[in-house]
Amino acid sequence: MNQVFQRFVEGIVKETDSNQEEREDLYEELLSHLECSFIDYKKQGFTEEEAMRTAMTNFGEEREIGQQLQQAMYPYRREMMLGLSVASLLLAYGVYLSQLFVMGDAHIPWLVVAVLSSTALLLITVRPISSLNRRLWMNSLLLIHIMIFFYGLLLATDVYHPISIGLTIIAGLILLLAVVLVYRTTIYDYSSNRQPWAKDAKRIHFINISTGIVIILITLFFLWAFLLFSSEISPAFFLLLIPLGLWILSYTSQMQLLAKQQKKWAYTIVFIQTAVVVCAIGYWLLGTIGGMA
Repeated sequence: MNQVFQRFVEGIVKETDSNQEEREDLYEELLSHLECSFIDYKKQGFTEEEAMRTAMTNFGEEREIGQQLQQAMYPYRREMMLGLSVASLLLAYGVYLSQLFVMGDAHIPWLVVAVLSSTALLLITVRPISSLNRRLWMNSLLLIHIMIFFYGLLLATDVYHPISIGLTIIAGLILLLAVVLVYRTTIYDYSSNRQPWAKDAKRIHFINISTGIVIILITLFFLWAFLLFSSEISPAFFLLLIPLGLWILSYTSQMQLLAKQQKKWAYTIVFIQTAVVVCAIGYWLLGTIGGMA
């Protein structure tokens, strides 16, 4: 009986995008509810087999219950992920074909990584893997997706044809949706009982995501400019990746310090990181304005 109920509940839980910690809690709650119903039917005079069958029948169909739980726990998140992955696939081919037939450039490497990124998002949405740390893996994939399609946005703007306007708008909307999903996944969808200060964690996540997206976009812009005007890759190319590496190190350190309840040190690193990013952007803007004058 327990094995039958366990398989039934596992089928329900598999339909949700919960992480391992949340799936375990959901599994225990559903199994407990199902066993209570079974005991109630036994008290009413049902045989063990009838009580078991009636409890599962009244509980509902596995897939339908799982989808209802998914919608209740993460409203419209799966639809947003599906929309992002499908739109990204269509845009990838649209930008590639536009560059190929209008500009005469075949950006095959970009097309390959764009298709792989979009397909990975589609697969992780349709068939979520419970053993993965979904916050880590999904956000990592979304950030990579943002990097790839920001470059796609630059390619779309480079097409000398009216179609460039439509491709640029779609690329911008894809980037916006990906950014919204990063914020949502990190701050709202997944929580952890291991984090003692949930509100502080959300605040630090928000600041780091914001500064990280700025760093990623600026780094990609300079990488694109470097590849555009340089005939070969020099060591200076890899120096452009240093800010991104420092951001990853800083972000990781902040969350580890917060988990160890060293909140002051975590916020100190947040302040230094944010100040450096703001000063760097200000210096760059002043230099740009001064150069134009």
